[in-house]
Amino acid sequence: MDGTLVGSLVCLIIRSVEAVIDWHWASWESSNTWEELLKNIPPPLVVVCDGQKGILLAIARVWPNTKIQRCLFHVWQNIRVKLTLHPQTIAGQELLQLTRDLWQISTAEQVMLWQQKLLAWHNRYQSLIRERTNVVDPKPRQRKWWYTHGRLRSAYYQLNKLVQDNQLFTYLDEELLNKTRQLIPRTTNYVEGGINSQLKEKLRLHRGLNQTHQQRLVDWYLYSRTKDQKPPRNVL
Repeated sequence: MDGTLVGSLVCLIIRSVEAVIDWHWASWESSNTWEELLKNIPPPLVVVCDGQKGILLAIARVWPNTKIQRCLFHVWQNIRVKLTLHPQTIAGQELLQLTRDLWQISTAEQVMLWQQKLLAWHNRYQSLIRERTNVVDPKPRQRKWWYTHGRLRSAYYQLNKLVQDNQLFTYLDEELLNKTRQLIPRTTNYVEGGINSQLKEKLRLHRGLNQTHQQRLVDWYLYSRTKDQKPPRNVL
C-alpha cells in the first residue's frame, strides 16, 4: 500500500506481488480516504506499508486481523534523519549500526539476537536518553525543559515500538509464510519502484497535461497492471 501525488490529488494504490488490486483518488492521504479503498477489498493476511498514520488507522478499523510489515527502507530513512549518518555520540553510532543490521536478518535466530542487542543498548544508555535540559528563568509560555538527546531517544523508541507491535519482522513469521505460501516483501518497492516510479516517468514525458488528463493517464496505466481486467466500457 502506498500513495503518490499526482498534480493536486493523491492516488492511493494497493497491489499484490503479481498485480494492481485497486486504487482511489483523494484530496489528501488520511485514514478516511484509505478506508474508502480498503472497505472494497477482502482483508488480506498481511500488508506491507510505510507506516503513515492514516494507513495504520484505516487498517486497524477495516482489517483488524491483518498483520503489518513495516517497510524497512522507510524505517531506515526515519532513523537516519533522526541520527544523521555521522552521529556524534557512541550511543547514536551503535543505534545507527543496529538499524543497518536490519537488512542482514533472514532467520528467527537472528531476530532474537537483534532484539537482545536493542535491549542491551537501552540498558546501557537509558540514563543518557532520560537526561533533561532545564531552562533557567523561562519566559512566559516557553518550555521549561526538554530531553537533551531528544532525537536519539525518539529513534530508539521508534524501533522499540515496532518490535512491541510485531511490525518489524513479519516477513519471517513462519505461521504466516505457511498460509501465504510465498515470500512476504519487507519493503514497499513493489508499489514505489514497480508502479509509482513508472507513473512519475510517464507524467514527466507527458508534462503539460491538465489534472483530469493526468488522472486518466494514471487510471489507464493502473488498469493495464490489474490481473483480471474488467471490460474497458465498465471502467469508463
